[in-house]
Amino acid sequence: MASERIQRRIELLLDEADQAVAISEWELVLDRAKNVLAFDPENQDALAFVTAAERALAGAAPTERESPPPPDTRTKDQPTSFANGRYQVKRFLGEGGKKRVYLAQDTLLDREVAFALIKTEGLDEISRTRITREAQALGRLGSHPHIVTVFDLGEHEGQLLATLRCPRTWW
Repeated sequence: MASERIQRRIELLLDEADQAVAISEWELVLDRAKNVLAFDPENQDALAFVTAAERALAGAAPTERESPPPPDTRTKDQPTSFANGRYQVKRFLGEGGKKRVYLAQDTLLDREVAFALIKTEGLDEISRTRITREAQALGRLGSHPHIVTVFDLGEHEGQLLATLRCPRTWW
């Protein structure tokens, strides 16, 4: 049986792997899961993370010889901007269960950002408050290569939106 200290470390590593899954940082998922397995070789969560990361890295890893995607891949129903034109949408990056993410240009600060439009359909006020608190907590963490930095939080047509640091590995 692992000591409390080791169990806390395992939990932290699994939390980091889970956060990395949310942003598709598969190398980080693999690293954290393997660290857990160094402490607990039979940890089922870590084994699942390793399997998922290896599958994602094998099937989705672009090669350097591939040409980059076209600079503008808007769909007909894709927004062109957010926040009264401050964030100009360049292209759609992806969609998950809780958000749609776009590559955008912050015209005020002249930088590329990821723009997350958080799906709020069916959420009550308590859930919206929780999402806001999570974004505030991420914003307080500052800049770290393994944590998504939140630059801004607001609303667009009744939906929550967050502006995030956009690592080049996202696109």
